[in-house]
Amino acid sequence: MNFPLFDPPPEGVAPLQPRTKKDQLAQKLLEMIYQGLLRHNDTLPSERDLAAMFSVSRETVRAALASLAEQGLLAVSHGAKTRVLRSETQLQTCARLMPALHSLDIGRYAIEQVFETRQLIESHIVRLAAARVTPQDIEALQRMLDQQAQLFSEVIHFQLADKAFHQKLADIAGNPLLARYAEELYAYGLFFRRELLEGACLVEDSYREHQQIVAAIASGDGDQAAAAMVQHLDSVLALSAAER
Repeated sequence: MNFPLFDPPPEGVAPLQPRTKKDQLAQKLLEMIYQGLLRHNDTLPSERDLAAMFSVSRETVRAALASLAEQGLLAVSHGAKTRVLRSETQLQTCARLMPALHSLDIGRYAIEQVFETRQLIESHIVRLAAARVTPQDIEALQRMLDQQAQLFSEVIHFQLADKAFHQKLADIAGNPLLARYAEELYAYGLFFRRELLEGACLVEDSYREHQQIVAAIASGDGDQAAAAMVQHLDSVLALSAAER
């Protein structure tokens, strides 16, 4: 059976981003492969864990993985962990399937510029989130933190959870345009992030900073949430600069 990477849009419509949850998850994983966060032979979390990370059903995860496997980007087999297949051929496949990835070339921007812009956008995102958060959102964020706490020794899996966490904050803020810019900026930093995860004790620090962000949002304190986000991104930038 053939699984298209992205479901076709209605006739005459060219969407700016993938339309379905399956498409969105496939795009997230595709970006991580293209940018080098997910590398050859890396294993992905289980379907259940991916579903929890990205707040989707296991059926959605299964369809997204199948679409990427159909394109030769993942090795999926029953009873074994899903593995990443990343080579020059696969990178060309990524670029063919999603031409917009060319705009995510990390070499085009200095990392300081990326993080300055992330601070501007994501501090406003969490400020909005503090004003708009619901009890259900707070419960979802706490579940994400609980999951992150179990991933200190699984740094790549933690990074997947980290991406889902930042996306959830943008969703709570309720501004799709801000969310789109935040996601693109996050993608710019994936190459540096992989190097950090392998070379520094970043995971537990990120988890504690995530806790501070969630606590501020839950209390409705937008200023504190923004300050916590700026501090979080400052920490990541400082380590990034030290590792280069």
